[in-house]
Amino acid sequence: MTANLTKDVTMRYADLAPQTSSGAVPVLLLHGFGSTFDMNWGAAGWPRVLETAGRRVIGPDLRGHGSSDKPTESELYLPEHFVSDLVALLDELGVESVDVVGYSMGARLAWALALAAPARVRRLVLGGFGPTDLLAGVGESTPGEGDGPFDQVFNTVAALPGNDPEALAACARGQAARPFTRTPHPAGIPTLLVAGAKDALAAGAEGLAADCGGTFVEIPGRDHVNAVSSRIFKQVVLDFLQD
Repeated sequence: MTANLTKDVTMRYADLAPQTSSGAVPVLLLHGFGSTFDMNWGAAGWPRVLETAGRRVIGPDLRGHGSSDKPTESELYLPEHFVSDLVALLDELGVESVDVVGYSMGARLAWALALAAPARVRRLVLGGFGPTDLLAGVGESTPGEGDGPFDQVFNTVAALPGNDPEALAACARGQAARPFTRTPHPAGIPTLLVAGAKDALAAGAEGLAADCGGTFVEIPGRDHVNAVSSRIFKQVVLDFLQD
């Protein structure tokens, strides 16, 4: 499904009904940079797991990604624009609150959503994410031309079918213009951080969990790419959301 919610982009999203109704709030799944709902979550089996557990799944392709519009102006990718998209989507669907599960960039945006609209977020899961500013210097350089960790990520995802390197570069610059800060943190929202033991991009996740009074779970043997498909990850999230 698609919706023009904030007038500057049309968003594609999935809205998947549970196999049996549990009365629980829906789960909003936010994918990582250069990915899509289907690539990040669908291919890893998350919708099936959540639907079986009685959870409605809402999964957008974030602006600049997948089948959603891909503007090339950096200012259209400030985190607050993503938050506006998500709040407008919940309004469109008549959803008052959600459990939010974000991965990588999606986790950063989940944090921003919880700060900006805390009444809309019941529980918060941040996967593959830590407080390190991986986008430092992106505003002064062309993503992918350096040799830093993010340059490697950018070059990998920019080459994927369907991705627009110019839009992704604009997205990176827009995110870099609002560096992540660990304070303030979302207050009163139970928070879980999950990262693979080999995920260098999520360095500091355990400390960030401690700072915000949350819980941290490390997935043995997994890195940034394959942690999202881990059965441990799925089970930990199911347990956390059902508490």
